[in-house]
Amino acid sequence: MAEFGVPTGQLITRSAIVSEKFSIPLRMIETKRNQMENPSCTVSRHQFQSQKAVEITNDRISELPDAVLHYILSLMPMKFIVRTSILSRRWRNLWKHIWAYATALDFGLEFATGQTSEEFVGTVNRCLQLHKGKEIKMFRLLFNLGDHYLSDAEKWVEFAVARGVKELDIDFCETVYDERLDRYDDRWPSKLPPSLFICDSITHLNLSRCDFDPPLNFNGYTYLKTLHLRLVRVPGDVLKSMLSNCLLLEELSLMDCFNLTHVTVSAPDLPLKKLTVVDCDICEIEIFAPNLQSFHFYGDFIHMYFKNISSLVDVLVNGICKESYQLEDDWMTVLHHLEHVKILTLCDVSLQYVGLAEEYRTEDLPVTFHNLQELQLLLDWYGVSYLAYTFSFFKNCPCPCLEKLFIELPAAVEDPSQSDYQCEGLQTEDTLDIVFDHLKVIKMNGFRGLKDEMQLVKFFLEKAIVLESLVLVAPQEAICDMKDFASESKSVEAPLYLLRKQLLILANASSSKTQILTCEYSDLNGALAPTHTEVYCKGRFVAKELIR
Repeated sequence: MAEFGVPTGQLITRSAIVSEKFSIPLRMIETKRNQMENPSCTVSRHQFQSQKAVEITNDRISELPDAVLHYILSLMPMKFIVRTSILSRRWRNLWKHIWAYATALDFGLEFATGQTSEEFVGTVNRCLQLHKGKEIKMFRLLFNLGDHYLSDAEKWVEFAVARGVKELDIDFCETVYDERLDRYDDRWPSKLPPSLFICDSITHLNLSRCDFDPPLNFNGYTYLKTLHLRLVRVPGDVLKSMLSNCLLLEELSLMDCFNLTHVTVSAPDLPLKKLTVVDCDICEIEIFAPNLQSFHFYGDFIHMYFKNISSLVDVLVNGICKESYQLEDDWMTVLHHLEHVKILTLCDVSLQYVGLAEEYRTEDLPVTFHNLQELQLLLDWYGVSYLAYTFSFFKNCPCPCLEKLFIELPAAVEDPSQSDYQCEGLQTEDTLDIVFDHLKVIKMNGFRGLKDEMQLVKFFLEKAIVLESLVLVAPQEAICDMKDFASESKSVEAPLYLLRKQLLILANASSSKTQILTCEYSDLNGALAPTHTEVYCKGRFVAKELIR
């Protein structure tokens, strides 16, 4: 820190910056901002002079050397760095030094908020004029081009490309609500700037809401490691050609992309480790990737073809087409290809296909998941076949090494009369041979104590001989219903008491010493969260930070 003018042995940290001795200048920033945003908040001349005298007397931070102030400013977001220029003449030009040699230029959501399109363009242009550095590591741009600013955007991207940008994140249509115009402007832009296709330095590329239409002489990105496309128009043959030319690609994410009739990842030498396909307009996926370790899919059930996926470890498949049985044969083949994975998330459609195979195509069974350690089931419906399909899955798809099981129970309750906290007998002849030798943890989200749910609890208590913890998480709306019921019955503990009493009876009847925990709602960041917390469902399940 000696080069910043700080004595040897002393370290400036974020906590030091906001410590008490700097509280006066920081209050100056807040006071000035409040006065600018609310002119009605005025003070008398005497109060102003007294306040200014105190500020001058105690403004020790402004007396620090420029190098120290530059370091302090470098710890702040750019939007707030610029605002320090209003503090005094001492601060007027300090921020320019920070910006002149910044290697991360973030013109994203935080930067754009509160600015009109004209103000945003003017601010970005001014910032880039002040930049004197020869290297840019990260460049993020979130802006709605409209009809007037395409040339500006092209210049911005050219600026980043000329300085060897490594991480490029462009969203050309997401826009911030403009209070002055009282509307969003959501027009679709034309094409990406041509300079984007001649950038050979990019290692991470995120594109949103744009057309990906490279020129015929485009040869891919030599050093590209991650590619995220969201709401992008890209033909399947263009994507295939690009993948064959990006020889270092390790991660590919496609979300809400269209003009894709098929996705083909066929490159035995490609070091691709993670593939995510979410709600894209496709009818077929073909994967030949021996280095692939993670595959996540959400959307209509489609034809999937796998070849040489021996390195695959975790798989998430969540389909939204529940009445399409023409893919039954293909899907059983897919499950056989996944027998070696360690982490697996399946939706109720997969359970249906297994149940149908048991009834009509027994030659496709069993499907044995030899290495599976964690399983998550996403159940989205209640019905007569609800338990039958679940038991059929565990009967025909043995998981001898399973240690953790997560079940998302249906959000909608079609028959409230089922909530009587009773447990009927199981079809013992159908589940007699099922046993879980290593299952230690079970977590069921959305638990209401319905008949089917209680039977599931009884089933696992009987079959999981070394079960340690059974966590039952009630949805928040169910707790509200319970409280309403308790209010009407004038017994606050009535519903929960009945539920816990029935669970206690089941636990006592079990041979295992299982700890049963009931709680109101789940914290997905908790210790018992599944590996796949992002299940890409619309409505009840929402993907966190969509491919950013």
